Amino acid sequence: MRIVRAEVLEYVRKLDGRSWNPVSRWTERRAPLVVLESSDGLRAAGEAWSQPEDIRSVQDVLAHLVRKHVVGCRFDDETSIAALHDRIARDNRIVSVALSALDMALWHLLAKTRERPLWQLLGGMSGEVNVYASGGLYRDGCDGCDAQDLAREVAGYRALGFRGIKIKVGGLRLERDLERIASARSAMGADGELWVDAVNQMPPNDAVLIADAYRNAGANALQAPVAFDDFVTMRAINEGAIPVVAGEAEFTDDAFSRLLQTRALSFLQLNLGLCGGFTGAGRVAQLAAGYSIPMTVQAHATAVLLGASLQWGAAARVHSVEYHCFHDHLRSLMPALAVVEGTVRLDACDVLPHAGKRKNGDEELRSSAVIDLRDEM
Repeated sequence: MRIVRAEVLEYVRKLDGRSWNPVSRWTERRAPLVVLESSDGLRAAGEAWSQPEDIRSVQDVLAHLVRKHVVGCRFDDETSIAALHDRIARDNRIVSVALSALDMALWHLLAKTRERPLWQLLGGMSGEVNVYASGGLYRDGCDGCDAQDLAREVAGYRALGFRGIKIKVGGLRLERDLERIASARSAMGADGELWVDAVNQMPPNDAVLIADAYRNAGANALQAPVAFDDFVTMRAINEGAIPVVAGEAEFTDDAFSRLLQTRALSFLQLNLGLCGGFTGAGRVAQLAAGYSIPMTVQAHATAVLLGASLQWGAAARVHSVEYHCFHDHLRSLMPALAVVEGTVRLDACDVLPHAGKRKNGDEELRSSAVIDLRDEM
């Protein structure tokens, strides 16, 4: 499988600015993407998870890596993809996210070449994966802030087949947030799994008491309670109040190892667009297995990252994959996926932005670089 062409893209979508969490108000969503094409005419996409201020740098690094290490090269097996990681030092976040996107696209191309499901090529025995509905943002005009509005939202997710749901906390007074949690719990029933995400904003001195209040109101787990490196407080919460979900911002094996060693969490969370794609996630999974810590996958970006997360989640048999119901970007390009009792069965999940229109409604794809071996011959 020889790579003959690559295109670096930027996904852009304008949002109304009414939805928010404790640290962000969503006026737009942007994401760096890469599409690779093989000499056989097959194409596949990968996504780099990035902060808005880093997107231009990520695109520049993606273009550089493609020119130096990808276009014109052969990737005929898993070993050749692993060798790409050996040639590129993931010594900073920008390089790591760029490599993550390339890894996704290369694995997907390899699966297409071999005419096998990607989850199977990644070592999975079944195309089934557990998902949870991610939403429950705050929204101006009381939608989403009011407990009754949130209850209607949660009931809608349950009606779609989700058993697990995640909502945001920390954006209102504690009493209001507890009302929202209790309302969500009532709407989803006693058997559902309700996670709350504090986006690292809980005050450390009161975090254990607040987390305990979340649990008493009906939450089953708490994501990102305090600063990413505040292992002491996370461990206190995890051991004395509620199970902690953490790790979404990490991208090096050493960072994941330190987090696991602290025993500060009950679920290890990773982002495939940050930690090195499928290859990096495989290394992290081995680390987590050594501590018997279940894994969950974060995917609040476009359908490219969601599709990759579902494939790897099925292969690795993770606890769950985030199925975001607000960040549903490029979802129209993804095959319809039915959720049955919290589980998705993957027949195909091929999302290729390059194949669609460059502008569709409020969604736009902007090309920032094209590297074509045929143009350079």
